[in-house]
Amino acid sequence: MTSRQVAQYGTFKSPIQPESFAAPGSVVLNQLRVNRDNGKIYLLEIRPDEGGRGVIVEHDNGQSRDVLPKQYNCLSQVHEYGGASFAFNESTGHIVFTDWETKGVFGLDPEAGETIPIVTADPKVYYADFAIHPHHSQYTVAIKEDHHAPRITDIENSLVVIDSSTNEVRPLASGADFYTYPRFSPDGMKICWIQWNHPNMPWDNTELWLADWDHGTVKNPKCIAGQQTKASITQPRWGDDGVLYFVSDQTDFWQIYSFSDGEIQQLVLAGLEDAEFGFADWFLGGSSYCLLDPATMVAVFNYQGRCTTILADTRTLEWRDLSCPIVEITLDAIKPVSETSFAIIGSTTTLPMLATVIDINEQGLGTILQKSTPTSLPEDYISIPQPITFPRIHGPGGGNAYGLFYPPKNPQFEAPTGTLPPLIVAIHGGPTYHEGPGFSLRDQALTTRGYALVQVNYVGSTGYGRSYRNLLAAQWGVSDIADAVSAVDYLAQQGLIDKSRVGITGHSAGGYATMQALAKYPSVWACGVAESGISDMKLLVQETHKFESQYLSPLCYPSASAEEQEAILRDRSPLTHASDIKSPLLIISGAEDAIVPPNQAYDLAKMVKEAGTPVDIKVYAGEGHIFNKGTTLSDIERRRYEWFEKYLARATPS
Repeated sequence: MTSRQVAQYGTFKSPIQPESFAAPGSVVLNQLRVNRDNGKIYLLEIRPDEGGRGVIVEHDNGQSRDVLPKQYNCLSQVHEYGGASFAFNESTGHIVFTDWETKGVFGLDPEAGETIPIVTADPKVYYADFAIHPHHSQYTVAIKEDHHAPRITDIENSLVVIDSSTNEVRPLASGADFYTYPRFSPDGMKICWIQWNHPNMPWDNTELWLADWDHGTVKNPKCIAGQQTKASITQPRWGDDGVLYFVSDQTDFWQIYSFSDGEIQQLVLAGLEDAEFGFADWFLGGSSYCLLDPATMVAVFNYQGRCTTILADTRTLEWRDLSCPIVEITLDAIKPVSETSFAIIGSTTTLPMLATVIDINEQGLGTILQKSTPTSLPEDYISIPQPITFPRIHGPGGGNAYGLFYPPKNPQFEAPTGTLPPLIVAIHGGPTYHEGPGFSLRDQALTTRGYALVQVNYVGSTGYGRSYRNLLAAQWGVSDIADAVSAVDYLAQQGLIDKSRVGITGHSAGGYATMQALAKYPSVWACGVAESGISDMKLLVQETHKFESQYLSPLCYPSASAEEQEAILRDRSPLTHASDIKSPLLIISGAEDAIVPPNQAYDLAKMVKEAGTPVDIKVYAGEGHIFNKGTTLSDIERRRYEWFEKYLARATPS
């Protein structure tokens, strides 16, 4: 038996190197579509080694091939975050997709690889979330987002029909601030959609609408859910028998409902009343359940941050656990393949995101179509997350918050006797989002280096019910960072970490929390790494995109005067407290970030530097809010490892 090498925590040699994040074959698995006639499955792969290009890949009997011509990039930009960038035409076997560069909409014959434009491209008009009529496939309904208005507040979102026989785009529904999920009934006689207005976000209050379809127009539109009972309604989906299903959190948890013969019924699955069958719609096209036949539903629920896949009878409401090892799913995660199988994108605790086809009568992961990375990690290196519930001893509110603790793990190394590992606190984005226990190469890269890591699902996170989400109301920039500090205290009390060496990191809202935490709790942190983080809340309100332009209202000042709002924005801005940041800070940003423009990163870095605190900033050309290029991803990891090693691993404990 080989003896372990003794080394300080944080300096272990890891098998995961920065190049692993740009390795050929690394992809982000993003969307699923299925041809149920022949079993062909179409995946969207976002490829770092192609500059973050979105590629449609066909999988057929163990063979895969790209079907999207190389001049196209199948990514959408509606709501800036995008999603739902292509749809499969069941009548013709063709695909409708949008192209990132031109914003055009095209028809694609996957057999011949030929494309035809069906919408005249306009770089200021975005399309996404396509629904193709089941019998008259010249009609494609889509979300249209028109950016020709000079002001963000005047950007117009609407529901339109694209007539490919004439290349016309005609309005179907307008007047609401946002539209998503247009879906035709199987007979093509009806169409449903979701809509909502500011200041709501889709996880606040939305409405489900239903209308008759009449040869390219809608008639008799009416709201069937969401006006009388305020709720977040999402994921409408039709059964082959004409029953309309959807997800609503009117009971405090995202549960599944049916609409038939004018009546709404909750599918009460015994024992799962406080499970979450939905998630926050940051991206378009979410899918966490599907119907194999009118009576058979496969659904993935989130309970306390962990996903479970079940089979349910929609009529008897009996259900069983499919014993699927997937514990975390993507947003556009699940589609039916046959009456006994389904495709799903998800991760286990030991395997990164993968796409697979699972038979409901068999156990295990089924037939794996694609993995998100060719990098494999032996199981004796993998740190398995330990769910933690900890008291909220800092900040307002009391009660408990949640997280996932990853102890350091590397079979080749051990730390000197009597030492404890430094801790890296990871704060997820959103903030209306959550971090699950699925395998993350980024997390394992840190634990194999000898760091302990905690993913904090602070109040406001999804997966724990609407009441827990609402605990962040008026408290963003206060309760989230206080919960992070409470997690540090809890882990220190358990004797699991070295409290004198704690770093913090996060992306987007997590990047903001990183900077705000460094300023508000300066004695807690040894260093921080902030990616795409907000430093100036007032600028965020003035400059950000339409989707989030009123997001701060419920998060920071749901009922405040203009003067109070100004004071809150000032206090919640890391820029205001830059001189209080005493711990070294690495700031990472994208030059093309429309959500948090990079001027925020430059302004904060300048002020932190003037205050005498070590700071470094890197702004990546050609990158937006989410980093996609392989060269960017690997360089970010290199910088993070160097930063943490310098200020955590090799820092002298106080």
